[in-house]
Amino acid sequence: MIISITYCNKWNYLPRAASLATKLLEKYGNAITQLILTPSSGGIFDITKNDILIFSKKNEGRFPDIDEIFTLLD
Repeated sequence: MIISITYCNKWNYLPRAASLATKLLEKYGNAITQLILTPSSGGIFDITKNDILIFSKKNEGRFPDIDEIFTLLD
C-alpha cells in the first residue's frame, strides 16, 4: 500500500506527521511500499491510502487518533 501524509509546515505539524509515519511503519512494515510526507500549508493534515483520502483534519476538525488510522487502513 502507498500511504501519503500531507501536513502543514507553517503550523509545525512535521513532528506529528513523522511520529505517525514511524508508527505506521512499525505496524505495517513491508506492506507499505511507499510512505510519502508532503509539506503544505493552510493547517492541512491529510492521510491517503493508495490515493484515496482516508482522513482530513480540515474535514474532521481534529487530528486523528493512531488507532483510528489503523482501523481506516485495515
